[in-house]
Amino acid sequence: MSTTLSKEIRCVICDTPFAPVIQPKEGDEGYLIYCSSRDCAHKIFMSFADPVRVSFREVLGLTPAALALAVQETLAHCPCGHAFSHDAGRRCPPCIRKIEGEKKGGPGGQPNSPSIWNVDELKKAENKFLNYILEKMHSKDETLQELVERFESGGLDAEAYLEAIETIQRRESVQLAVIKTWAMALGPDTAFRAAEELEMVERYGSRILVTIAAGLKISTGLSLIGILTREAENWDGLVQKEIKTYLNKIGGR
Repeated sequence: MSTTLSKEIRCVICDTPFAPVIQPKEGDEGYLIYCSSRDCAHKIFMSFADPVRVSFREVLGLTPAALALAVQETLAHCPCGHAFSHDAGRRCPPCIRKIEGEKKGGPGGQPNSPSIWNVDELKKAENKFLNYILEKMHSKDETLQELVERFESGGLDAEAYLEAIETIQRRESVQLAVIKTWAMALGPDTAFRAAEELEMVERYGSRILVTIAAGLKISTGLSLIGILTREAENWDGLVQKEIKTYLNKIGGR
């Protein structure tokens, strides 16, 4: 297993120097990571907002190069059996495009699993994800309701209020990404019961069950509706009602 990513590489096919892409360009939603096999052009799209990538960045505090390495080492393997890598197996972009042209019409680039992620690798950081979640659950950060009350009482002007809303939304988005990743590491047999034990529904509301289900959908390939339909039976009262209302809404009923 490598411990660094080279900033410049000479292509093993044409000997042209090139710099591997390790993160999205500014304004892009993501970037491509190719298989490392010399004759394979399978690729995956790594979203800037992928929950695992967000979790590694926020929980582990990684620099761009270290983040790219962590992402690379946690990806499931290509269908050809080789790993996906940011240096595309030391092949430059023009040579990759030539290989893609030759392989046109071949099989797609999905990993040999329901997910692009290797869950066994995710499990290695499970405790770090959990510690982050617990820290945020018990933090004294201002909630949206507290912010609204402060604004309505005249405690801040409209511009500051809107900026504070954006801050809270970004903070919550990261927290939900980490919860998804933590759920992926735990798996469908454990994630919901662990969340129940940690009283996450009391902290976040029933919507947190949807977040967990979304993470499990990523890691297992199961449908969100199927995951939540089964989980709804483990709850009663308002929580079950809210889950079923959500299911009816996304199911078009």
